[in-house]
This record gives sequence, C-alpha cells and structure tokens, in this order.
Amino acid sequence: MKTGLGMEFFVDYSHLLPGHPKCGVLHGHTARVIVELYGDIGPDGMIMDFKDMENKSWDTLSQIDHKDLNQKFDRPTSENIANWVFSELRKTLPVTRVQFYEGQGKWCIVEA
Repeated sequence: MKTGLGMEFFVDYSHLLPGHPKCGVLHGHTARVIVELYGDIGPDGMIMDFKDMENKSWDTLSQIDHKDLNQKFDRPTSENIANWVFSELRKTLPVTRVQFYEGQGKWCIVEA
C-alpha cells in the first residue's frame, strides 16, 4: 500500500508564445498547480507536515507567481513550466507528480 500527500496552489502569470496564432500576444493565466508526493509514514504518523510541504512548494512557486514568464523561459508553454516546477520542487521535496492547469480544462502532468 502507498500513502501520499497532495496540495493545491494557485499562481498568476503572464506570457506570450511568439508565432502562436492565439497566444502570440501578452496575456495572463491563473494556474492551478497540484503537487503530490509519496512516502513512508513516520513515528509522528505523518509523511511530512503539510505546513513544511506548503512552505517548500511556495519557495518554488513564488518564483513564477505574478511574473512575466517570458523573462524566465525561452518558451513558457505549460509543458516547460510544469517540468521546471517539478525539477525545482524535487530539490527539496520527494515530489512524484505535478499537475499544472493553465486555466480551466487544460493541463500538463509531470510524473517521476
């Protein structure tokens, strides 16, 4: 049996995708980001304290929240953003999955 934790976050950002017929002009999104991890339950009955998970997640997500992502990425697509979030989170958390929703009804998933 596996036990996991998940947390949901929201980040606002702007970007444009040069040459794209719809996204080629500067526009914004509110992204929903779901961070998931699995681990062993420790003696305290937890895999990790949710507050610790939240703080470590925000350390990464704050780098893209309310930012122009063209300043951070050559091509700020959902795929590139989600992969960056996953890679950065893995430096401090045993993340196994990140779901990145670009608005409603569109998302990218990165899994270990």
